[in-house]
Amino acid sequence: MTKADKNPGVRTKLFVANETIGIGKIKLLQLVGETGSISAAARQMGMNYRRAWFLIDSMQSGFADPLLLTERGGKARGGASLTPLATELIHRYEAHASLIANQSSDILDWLRSVQSERSPDADAVDQKGEA
Repeated sequence: MTKADKNPGVRTKLFVANETIGIGKIKLLQLVGETGSISAAARQMGMNYRRAWFLIDSMQSGFADPLLLTERGGKARGGASLTPLATELIHRYEAHASLIANQSSDILDWLRSVQSERSPDADAVDQKGEA
């Protein structure tokens, strides 16, 4: 692994009412908005519907107002759409994450300059004394 293979970075995680919201849950919300479906969003993220519903439900528990409007499936084929709150949450999260990334450029540049070029697997072998 070279330095270019794994660049240092920052991740933004928000805490609201004992729940966490990070890039994964935001991406799930975005995909629900784009596809109009929790199932389709889950498939695109490589997770099952139950997992997606659990993540949305846990995120929802941190807010007084709904993040999604849902309609049951059946002949008319249900669906899901984002509420204005969810849309605002996505935009505010992205703006905050961008701000944090921009403000972190100095430390990230420094971390790149001092980062090991060795893979974690090679380090594990060294610690066992087998390399």
